[in-house]
Amino acid sequence: MLALLLALWPLRRAQAENRAEYRFSDYIEDSDRIKVQTHSVWFEYDLQSKVALHGSYVNDAISGATPTGGLVKDAAGKTLPELVTIKDERNAGFLETAIRAGRTTTTPQISYSEESDYRSLGLSLTEAIDFNERNTTLILGLARNNDSVGKSSDSTFWRYKGSWDAMIGLNQILGPKTVMTANLTFGYSDGFLADPYKGIGFVFDLPPAGDSAFDTFTFDSEHRPHHKFKQVLFLGLNQAVPQVDASLDLGYRFHHDDWGTIANTGEVTWHQRLFKRVTVSPMFRYHRQTAADFYMTKINSDPALAGSRIAFTPDDQPYAVEGDGVFESDVLTHPGDFNIVSVPTLPRYYSADYRLSELETFTYGVTVAIKLCEKATLNLGYQRYEMHGLDGVTPQSVYPRAHVFSIGLGATF
Repeated sequence: MLALLLALWPLRRAQAENRAEYRFSDYIEDSDRIKVQTHSVWFEYDLQSKVALHGSYVNDAISGATPTGGLVKDAAGKTLPELVTIKDERNAGFLETAIRAGRTTTTPQISYSEESDYRSLGLSLTEAIDFNERNTTLILGLARNNDSVGKSSDSTFWRYKGSWDAMIGLNQILGPKTVMTANLTFGYSDGFLADPYKGIGFVFDLPPAGDSAFDTFTFDSEHRPHHKFKQVLFLGLNQAVPQVDASLDLGYRFHHDDWGTIANTGEVTWHQRLFKRVTVSPMFRYHRQTAADFYMTKINSDPALAGSRIAFTPDDQPYAVEGDGVFESDVLTHPGDFNIVSVPTLPRYYSADYRLSELETFTYGVTVAIKLCEKATLNLGYQRYEMHGLDGVTPQSVYPRAHVFSIGLGATF
């Protein structure tokens, strides 16, 4: 949110009129796997010459099926990613005031989001300081989120999740046609950082070797670290091209965190004005990331027996498990009469959530803004979103590909 405020800041300073906008978007994954319909309203209203009120409300409705990270076997015995049906609704919004005093603008904000299994309350404070005859703006921001994570099957069980984000940014007018944006964000999260609906498959080979009928095949919840420290660098450039009545937006983001993920994201958007009332804006975004250190598609162990030993008879029949008494009395007394198999211990952290894997995404599309009259604008948009795995291990079927349609109506008053 802090980075978004920074990106919007030049627009807000330049716009003196009160504004409001409604937008509807429809996210549809291929094969109708996941559908998300979003209604959103945004407004900006000047309470007085030096105080402006901004607010937003968003409603998301999601339905479909999503990969859990687990594995299942079909009728033919083939191992496939497990899907689980989901249906939920999210209501969210924020309210902030921008208070200008001399060279500074102070913007406190409160935000809230709620769905059946997630609640989030956020507070932030942004301070913008103008220098160099307002050609340079230094922006400092601090945000705090207090979240609760639950499960819809047990609405009484909630777990804590919190985060702090601090940002320092700069908006610089480089010339009459060029504006540069740069910001650096540091974020720290702690508490329950896992996804309660994600898990991982356990496949452990038991004797006789090569006979999968004897393998243990089970599923357990993922385990992620309880803290995360991230650093995000963003660079943006807006260049007006008056010769063709257009402008160019360039953006680059670098992300690093102590989970082992390094990500690079680049984006380019061209805004072309046509026929005085129409602006066409094609865009392209590319994102690539490395996998988290603890990402894996499955674990060679059994969560119920990890770290123990199992004794099998010479004809590969299970006889005893370490700790049951029989193992200690019979097997350890005559170890030569048994085939003893050690079950590997579990790693400290593990997750099969494809969003933590090595991957790349492509987003491309176009937005058309049509000025219906002096104070009303119609916005139509389409984007294609494609995610591809790069590790050669994770099934490509878990990565989403989607069409995103949007329509909006904005007005000044």
